[in-house]
Amino acid sequence: MQWWCAAQDVAWSWSWRAYPGVWIFIATLAFGFVRLHRRWPGRDPVFGAGARRGFAVAGLILLWIPLDWPVGALGAAYLASVHMIQFILIAVAAPPLLLLGIPRPALEAFTSRRVVGRVMGVLGHPIVSMSTFAVIMALTHWPPLADALMAGQAGSFVLDMVWLASGLLFWWPVAVALPERSWLKEPFKIGYLIAATLVNTGVFAFLTFSAVPVYATFELAPPVGTLTSRDDQLLAGLLMKLGGAVVLWTSVTVLFFRWFRRSETEDDATPRGAVATGLVLLLLAGGCGPAETALEGPLVIGEPVTGERAALYLSVRGGPGGDQLQSVEVDGVGAASMHRTEQSDGMMRMTHAHDGFSVGQGALLELRPGGDHVMLEELSATFVSGDSVRVVLTFRSGPIEGWAAVVPLADLEGALDGSAAHDHP
Repeated sequence: MQWWCAAQDVAWSWSWRAYPGVWIFIATLAFGFVRLHRRWPGRDPVFGAGARRGFAVAGLILLWIPLDWPVGALGAAYLASVHMIQFILIAVAAPPLLLLGIPRPALEAFTSRRVVGRVMGVLGHPIVSMSTFAVIMALTHWPPLADALMAGQAGSFVLDMVWLASGLLFWWPVAVALPERSWLKEPFKIGYLIAATLVNTGVFAFLTFSAVPVYATFELAPPVGTLTSRDDQLLAGLLMKLGGAVVLWTSVTVLFFRWFRRSETEDDATPRGAVATGLVLLLLAGGCGPAETALEGPLVIGEPVTGERAALYLSVRGGPGGDQLQSVEVDGVGAASMHRTEQSDGMMRMTHAHDGFSVGQGALLELRPGGDHVMLEELSATFVSGDSVRVVLTFRSGPIEGWAAVVPLADLEGALDGSAAHDHP
């Protein structure tokens, strides 16, 4: 019995074959999604719980199809064209749905941890994610490496997982966009996806215009149907270009109408008439300078003792040219004001920071217990340890949205260090 689809020396048969390794992998992912949705039920500000579950199911189905019989078996051993369908489904079509299937608070909790936030701040930057995807796509379609990997089950498994990981990374700036980047809104995401339609041109040209079959696995495989190895490879190249374009341009269309619909109801400063070239240039310009203002750690609210007021604590790294925290909005809070704690005549005094908090370029603004903080008053909701509360921080450069964990006062220091901030159910 084979656990994973890999190259074989036998003639193709339409008799069904079981690949239990694929079933275990998909079942494990499904179990993970169930756990996430049970832990973070009904707390999503972007999509409803039903929509998130629908995305997850659709993503798992699109991932299952290319891994299992017959697509997985044909693509791993017999037809380059089906192999390309595998790549499109695993690396391009399934990843955005899988990411959208994760509850937003779960993603916030994941990226709010200090180390994870820093790593994803680098890997999740559009230029890094697209470049990584392009390199992996080129390497995994390099004939010597592709033939070597497809020769065995372990190699085929590695190939499929690398495709999936690169696809998740590629779609991260579009489907997740955490840590928050003030400039990474729909127009820039559209530009990112338009630019992405060009990254597969090299592999497409290599497969389409090569005079001879380049993959020994498919050239020497027992024939399936009437396609020659050369025609099969030509079809593979066309599928890469057209299949990927369908997914990307469909996503561009969805993003455009979301942006347009919101621009009719909000004060959107981005010109509606921006063209694709301008969007791409803006994207590249955003990646060439210093990192933008971003959260450096978790957002934490101390559990109120009396139920009348609470305090919000955070860490923010300043972006290009410095920045200024101008206002704070917290769900369930009528008034959020910024306060400084200063020592005067040997005593600690709290004063209102009317102009907000400034942070220099690359500098760290830390609001901590016993120091500067955001005072939360006129609470219309009951904050209990374990809750997640939506927070919008408005900087001069733009808003940053996040989720704050409510923790007991005794656990504040540990939560702010990232060790306990999101251990709530």
